[in-house]
Amino acid sequence: MPGALLISYGGYPYTPSSLTPDNGLASLAGALLEVGVEPQILDFGTVSTMRRLFPRELTEALRPRAAEMLGGGGGELSGSVQAELRRLDEAVTQHQQEQMHEIADEVVEEVRNIRPDFIAMKLWNGDAFTGSVIIAERLRKQFPSLPIYAGGPQASWWGAAIYERTRVFNCIAHGEGERTIKLLARHAAGRADLDSIPGITYMDGSTPRTLPDAGGLDMDALPEPVYDHELYPAMLGDEKIKIVVIDDSRGCPQRCGFCAHPSESGHRLRTASAGVLADRLQLILERYGISAFRFSGSSTPGRLMAEVADEILARGMNVRFTSFGHFASARPDHFRQMAQAGLRAIFFGLESGCEEVLERAVRKGINLDDVAATVRRAQDAGIFVVASMIVPLPFDTPETIQRSLEMVLQLRPDSVPVQFPGLVPGTPWWNNPERFGFECDLDEITKAGLDYKIKLLFPPSMWAEPPYSLHGRPFREFTQDTMKFAAALEQAGILTAVPDDNVLIAECAGMDVRAFRDASRLWCTIGDAEAIGQMVARANRSIVGDSC
Repeated sequence: MPGALLISYGGYPYTPSSLTPDNGLASLAGALLEVGVEPQILDFGTVSTMRRLFPRELTEALRPRAAEMLGGGGGELSGSVQAELRRLDEAVTQHQQEQMHEIADEVVEEVRNIRPDFIAMKLWNGDAFTGSVIIAERLRKQFPSLPIYAGGPQASWWGAAIYERTRVFNCIAHGEGERTIKLLARHAAGRADLDSIPGITYMDGSTPRTLPDAGGLDMDALPEPVYDHELYPAMLGDEKIKIVVIDDSRGCPQRCGFCAHPSESGHRLRTASAGVLADRLQLILERYGISAFRFSGSSTPGRLMAEVADEILARGMNVRFTSFGHFASARPDHFRQMAQAGLRAIFFGLESGCEEVLERAVRKGINLDDVAATVRRAQDAGIFVVASMIVPLPFDTPETIQRSLEMVLQLRPDSVPVQFPGLVPGTPWWNNPERFGFECDLDEITKAGLDYKIKLLFPPSMWAEPPYSLHGRPFREFTQDTMKFAAALEQAGILTAVPDDNVLIAECAGMDVRAFRDASRLWCTIGDAEAIGQMVARANRSIVGDSC
């Protein structure tokens, strides 16, 4: 019987990316196998979860309003449309809350059947956090002595604050988990105390106690991830889009104002060697038949990707992949070789087209004069270029936003995801909000952030008001700039809201990128699980063939 049950309840899968395998849990499972603990992965990021969390009758009720919801014109919805959408949203919310409790009961039965020695839960935000807490508290009630540990993005961001919401977890792990999960297995077996495990927060009496991390892991020594159907049942059939994420690097030497990666995995960039990364690709290709990948590093060096491309070509592997990049380290002279090796799309963080705003608000360390040449060379090589923007940034004015728009219109990346500025724990913006023009109460943001729900049926200006403002402008006001910027790009023929992995999903599903963006956004917004399921099956036929 499994010694560990690893659970990821991500709530409603609101993007196609939510349906790809969870490489974090797969890596933790590999780490447990190294110490003789058999894992079982319970991953709710599936087509079946989408189907059960969005009843068909509500899908059909929303379908006639799809054009108004997703028109992208940057304007306000009419009062009657808003009223109808709010009614339908309440119905969806009530249904999903009922399903959370049913899912919790099913997890209890699963635990009763397999009797694991401990449970590790990956915590996400919004409804995913709410649902995970419901599951954990139901388990605690039924199995009072069963160790339940928490990790994942929400744990890394909020840490001890989670104990203000619930005391159900024996500890909360932050940072990289492959080392920690082995030590927690020892704790569950009674061979280690919590106060000896680095990188966790636990309740010491009535007070949360946080132990420092033990330092970054050697990227070449990470465990082999586990995607076997027997240990990861969601990988069977077409429940997941079988694009596997590869850990190429962790840590980041940059100090971008909005980014939590350095606080989560360190300020020193650690990379795996190109040969080891090629070995991992080849192993997954041979063991599982999977030929589509995404490299995970948030600041993957161009040098490393060029070396990986050399390895792929030398070994004659037939793979497709996407990657993050950084304008400061890109290798435009190697783009053609990367494309030949299978690089389909690359994601760059641009954030602003105004040098002064970039320096003051982001400190990204890029030269805008080099950006155009890098984008052009990548596109000439046949690589789909994604360049993200944050609008408005701290210190932005109508004039600097217009300069950013003009630059992007001249640059013409293939896709420009446009985000509004958010406050995330551990970032420079969070640590010094007043310095960047944010007015906020961090305690209130923490309370709101744990369960903050994104409302897919509405534009951001109609979401629940987060407790912060930027340069005196409340959320509903400054997000109007975000939507107008995105609408201007769309009107000029530039795609928005397409990350790099969606480019690969579209190709595998045999769809044009724009058609995929429009269709998948509709499917996820109105809960069309049947259409999503058909797309997933088509993509998997391309990725794995008949063996999936």
